[in-house]
Amino acid sequence: MYTENNIIDIEKAIEIYRESNMSTLSMMEYVILLLNGLRKNVQLCGEAIIANNAEQRDHSLQKAQQFIFELMTTIDHDAEDSEKHLLLYIHLNQCLVNVKLTKTDRKIAHVDEIIQQLIASWEVAKQVTRRRNFQTDQL
Repeated sequence: MYTENNIIDIEKAIEIYRESNMSTLSMMEYVILLLNGLRKNVQLCGEAIIANNAEQRDHSLQKAQQFIFELMTTIDHDAEDSEKHLLLYIHLNQCLVNVKLTKTDRKIAHVDEIIQQLIASWEVAKQVTRRRNFQTDQL
């Protein structure tokens, strides 16, 4: 039988596992993970707006914005397209601010579509990098 101390120990172990797992991710995997978290919260926000649940809407919006701000920290400013990525993240955040101010889901589909495209692009980049890193001339 589980006691309260056992439950706390299990929760602590889960948190330690998550932290160690996050620290071993490649940057591409981390960005994809952030984008998936962003998408999940944008979708939850849209559902909360439809359900007229202001608390869930605001919570999901806040979490989505936190994901965007974390994505901004992953930008390699020496890379060629870094400014485009930053501008895209700023645009996504502005759309979410619009959702918060208007309390409507008009921009949710637009934001979700951009996030889906970003996820697909990062997945392709991850596959290309993986192929390049593990390519061999020996068969």
